[in-house]
Amino acid sequence: MLDYNLENRGEASLYEYVYQQIRDDIVAGRIAAGEHLPSKRAFASHLGISVITIENAYSQLLAEGYICSKPRRGYYACELPDAPVLASAAEGIDRDDASVGPSAHDVNGQVERFDALSPSALEAARLWQSALRATLTSEDEREIFSTAPAQGTARLRRAIAHHLRGTRGMNVDPDNIVIGAGAQLLDTMLVQLLGADKVYAVEDPGYLRLTRIYQAMGCEVRHIPLDGEGVDLSALQKTGADVLHLMPSHQYPTGLVTSIARRYALLSWAAEQPDRYLIEDDFDCEFRLAGKPIPALASIDAAQSVIYTNTFSKSLSSALRLAYMVLPDELMERFRRNLGFYASSVSSVDQVALARLLESGDYERHVNRVRVRAREARDGLAALVRKAFPAGEVSIEYADAGLYCAVVLTKDNAGESFAKALADARISYIDIDDCLWASDRALTKNAPSRVLIQYDDLSLHSLIVLQEQLQ
Repeated sequence: MLDYNLENRGEASLYEYVYQQIRDDIVAGRIAAGEHLPSKRAFASHLGISVITIENAYSQLLAEGYICSKPRRGYYACELPDAPVLASAAEGIDRDDASVGPSAHDVNGQVERFDALSPSALEAARLWQSALRATLTSEDEREIFSTAPAQGTARLRRAIAHHLRGTRGMNVDPDNIVIGAGAQLLDTMLVQLLGADKVYAVEDPGYLRLTRIYQAMGCEVRHIPLDGEGVDLSALQKTGADVLHLMPSHQYPTGLVTSIARRYALLSWAAEQPDRYLIEDDFDCEFRLAGKPIPALASIDAAQSVIYTNTFSKSLSSALRLAYMVLPDELMERFRRNLGFYASSVSSVDQVALARLLESGDYERHVNRVRVRAREARDGLAALVRKAFPAGEVSIEYADAGLYCAVVLTKDNAGESFAKALADARISYIDIDDCLWASDRALTKNAPSRVLIQYDDLSLHSLIVLQEQLQ
């Protein structure tokens, strides 16, 4: 029986401490691959805590891929590939201190589909207006009207580094952060850093605009299918790719979370050859609606092969074009040497305003309010689906992974009726097959349809109309 001294948990909650101890034991090999974990009831009794505490710890380990569940047999430790990884730095991550900056993903790379002024967007607009007013009236004019250096202002880079330490378990040097006007600009700068002669791999289905950006820069692009654990490693190895662009914490559009075993394997792949990199787009990561945030891939990267990217465009507004990347030391030196001549693409006023939001905690409070609304929308949608389709003809996948979920529709009357009800209720959705690269769409011809629904599009009124349409 596993035995942990709960008096050593410090400020961590009981479930977080149990989760951390089991995770560390699996990583260190003290819990062997395939080893059967204690039943929830027996483990709870042994530690003298509630069953729900053990259930929450196991759920987090299951979500991250450290353990697997076998029907009627219990939980077992998963095998983790050897990889150049750091010890996890995720201790002390507080769910209430998390923040978000999802990339501006759309369906076909041409139209922003999720930019309607929802309650969250209206709140973000007011928050930004207030931050700008405070910046213009109270900050030193020499700071807000001076020309920012190529990397961005030191104040904002320090604020982002502090933010990443608290929310993503990443110990980041502010000098390795580069601020840019949106994820697309940073993607093009990365091609200039890494080279257009490299082969770039992207997830499929995925963000189609990303393919077009790389192609426009003269790069060869390979599309890598996904399996149940993330990017298909065997398919990746066959492509000859030098760079893999992926969303491990909440993949767009499927919602898939890359397992810890696959993360280790990808880090090993990157470390096999020099100048091979993983670009981590941490899309939607901190909006996990159950349990702790999934740790960033960059937080366990010991070989400095992960380029971390994120953006504030969706948590505030895509019109602001506020994004950033964290470069490994070697690439940071290359940036200063080859791209340091650039003027900053984001105004000093906007950078100081964003720094104020991060420093004051106003940004995190805004994100927490958005998360509460997302949970309410998730619960409302799940209840409607269970009631209208008790036989499971329509089901929801990855409902807790972030601000959207995937809804699986059988190719029969039930699936068609749900899709029609969504349209009649004016609830936007995206057919995930439309996010496949064109040559791959025939592969899903006979598979159940899956659609992406964003929680911010599920107002109370729209859910009521949807319920009426399903009756």
